[in-house]
Amino acid sequence: MPGRATRLSGADRACLGALCVLLALSVSMRVQAYGIGAAAPAPGAEAASVDLGAGVVMIRAEAVRREIWTAACLRPVIADFVEPSPHGTDTSLAAPRDPNDRVVYVYRGWTLEGPRAAMALSVLHFAHRASAVLRMRAASARSDLAVKLVVPAGCDASPEAAMAALRRIPG
Repeated sequence: MPGRATRLSGADRACLGALCVLLALSVSMRVQAYGIGAAAPAPGAEAASVDLGAGVVMIRAEAVRREIWTAACLRPVIADFVEPSPHGTDTSLAAPRDPNDRVVYVYRGWTLEGPRAAMALSVLHFAHRASAVLRMRAASARSDLAVKLVVPAGCDASPEAAMAALRRIPG
């Protein structure tokens, strides 16, 4: 006994039409996001460099541990370039060797200091990544580096002074 064909109601047709439009929008956004059918964009200068602020950019290959001498310190301030994500391969988000040393992170114009600086750095990184994903520029936030400054105990150098000295160090 074959079933009798029933006609769709107006509400059913409207829902089916809305689902088709959503599917088309989803596919078109994926095509745009992944550049299907277009040439893949080359990695930008942002991915190959580290922004030190004040218009100074360092080539990522030169972003290695540096000793920064300031007038306020007898020992150098150590500058490391670290991945801001706690899930990265970099273990330098760990505490410094001397518990009296100050650790300061500089990331995208933010200066983070204190006992929860590493956590705040991770939160800022994930917020920036989420923003990049929403703006369809997810690759721009993946290769970011933060500057980790370890100021020796007893040194009164400010993070701004240390960053200014870091900017003056030749590549």
